[in-house]
Amino acid sequence: MTLRYGAVLSSLQSLRGAPGVPIVTPTHADVRYRDRQSPRGAIAPLADLYVPRVPNGASVVLVHGGGFVLGSRRMKPMRYLTAKLVEAGIAVCVFDYRMIFRGGRLDEATADVVDAFEFWAARTTALGLDPARISLAGLSAGATLAMLAAGQLDDGKLANLACAFGLYDADHLRGPAQLLPRLLVKTADRSGWNARFPRHARQPAAPTLLLHGSDDGLVPVDQAHQLAAHRETLGLPTRLVIYDGAPHGFFNLPVPEAAAGAREIIDHVTRRRASSCE
Repeated sequence: MTLRYGAVLSSLQSLRGAPGVPIVTPTHADVRYRDRQSPRGAIAPLADLYVPRVPNGASVVLVHGGGFVLGSRRMKPMRYLTAKLVEAGIAVCVFDYRMIFRGGRLDEATADVVDAFEFWAARTTALGLDPARISLAGLSAGATLAMLAAGQLDDGKLANLACAFGLYDADHLRGPAQLLPRLLVKTADRSGWNARFPRHARQPAAPTLLLHGSDDGLVPVDQAHQLAAHRETLGLPTRLVIYDGAPHGFFNLPVPEAAAGAREIIDHVTRRRASSCE
């Protein structure tokens, strides 16, 4: 399957406008999550932290999307999900990471996710949160990075993982779209691309929720099915939810799937870690 370029335009257009929920103000804004300096021109390692007035103990490190080339911690879908999570009593750490042409490729972006997670994990107790109930969630490119970062974390650190419409391998990319994995992993070798993407990387043990739309024109829904099947063969707890007719980036849109997806994520990250995920 090839990339539908009309879907690219629609996804970008959907980022315009307000998120459709009351915007919440960070408890702490522009916090550095990594002490070491970034290279000149690189995206700064900054995070916004949100702690509800009455936290339930659970928290989420939230990873934005944007095709590895654009986006930020304050983009529309991040504000939408942050508001929904905080409303449910869940604390949130949402951050910026290095992207193509702005200081990083796949390795650097993944390292930033790990650093942001470790930064948040070291502060949860002081914020009145449960250090055993930290989840990681990502959308689109952020789902790719969240899955890769989760596989690098020590088992037991991550309570739950939620990924929405992520790119889990590069099999379907043809034509100009092939430039993306070449830039991300610095090789023109197609077999080398796939070896670096989540379906072929170390799978995290944490219970994992995969959300996807059946009409995703950027990342085929088959990728979510294939990743879920792969995890199931490994005996890893996985829940796959497919929204019929939903496009890529449905959290950007005023559609029922956005609210339903937010509820799925809230339910998933508030569960205490168990041996299986239904």
